[in-house]
Amino acid sequence: MKITKLSSFILFLTVAVFLTNGFAGDLPAGAVARIDVGEGPVKAIAYSRSTNRIAVAAANSIYIYDASTYEKQMVFTEHTDSVLAVAFSPNGKLLVSGGSDKTVRLWHANTGKLRNTREEHTAPVNAVVFSPNGKRFWSASRENNTIRSWYARDGGRWSSESSPREVDLIAIACSYRGEIKARVLSGTPQRCLVQVPRLGAWRITTGHEDSINVLTVYPDGKTFATGSADKTIQLWNKADTDKPLYTLIGHTGGITAIDFSVDAKILASGSTDKTARLWDLTTGQPIQTLTGHTGEIGAVAFLEDKALAEMALAKGRAVASGDSVGTVLIWDLNKIATTD
Repeated sequence: MKITKLSSFILFLTVAVFLTNGFAGDLPAGAVARIDVGEGPVKAIAYSRSTNRIAVAAANSIYIYDASTYEKQMVFTEHTDSVLAVAFSPNGKLLVSGGSDKTVRLWHANTGKLRNTREEHTAPVNAVVFSPNGKRFWSASRENNTIRSWYARDGGRWSSESSPREVDLIAIACSYRGEIKARVLSGTPQRCLVQVPRLGAWRITTGHEDSINVLTVYPDGKTFATGSADKTIQLWNKADTDKPLYTLIGHTGGITAIDFSVDAKILASGSTDKTARLWDLTTGQPIQTLTGHTGEIGAVAFLEDKALAEMALAKGRAVASGDSVGTVLIWDLNKIATTD
């Protein structure tokens, strides 16, 4: 009888570990966990260092997970269409989201209570970002080229700006000093415009042969990357707008997601080819191809606090990738660095 009870207890622990870690024995090389959201596709991922939690935007909902155990804690369900963007406040107490329902929603991240809903945008909201001090946040709509600013204290409106109509807004970024440092827009498939307050605007002509799907800006406003349907990524720096620093080649499908590491030494990318890749930005060479997804990648995010980017010791510990079937894989950068 005692042996039976002991065996049952061991079996229970084994199943619990498997459920928590996504059946660790089936994880691809370099991955430490699998999160099966149960609803897809995954469009955005955000991480809060302050509370060590991950927010995953999948279909119309936002799922909150413990970043140590990967257990689901809460689900936010007020959006009526796909959630396209999520961001935690620096202290992790607030979360802002934007969606295809044209709304911006502010949440109490600790309780899941909806704090405010704003409906001023007239097109899907594809980008949101908090200021480093957490007092303000911004939202952007690609189709009508509008950036709106809000007070985080009550979600009240602060200001609104319209971007040039000949270009489509793709991404926004915030500097460490708490202002919009760069606004990146795409016009024709080969042209990009970067606007930096007080420093003017600079234009580049890329070597992309197809439309630019995604852009990501390093928060200093001096470096950004473009990902294209032509399957390539280009890295740019304000010091030289005539040609890219590097053209990253390797994906066999269009680029759908990119993210800088906190020290800007690594770029993560996702593609319709169902792989994520890591790139060494000091050399322009690939580090690793991350395989194991069964759907197209829709989001990649380093699990780190970019507000610490000015600190010499700030390093990323992991990267998350989410796909069209609602699966998120967590990859250990230390393990990846030792495998090829």
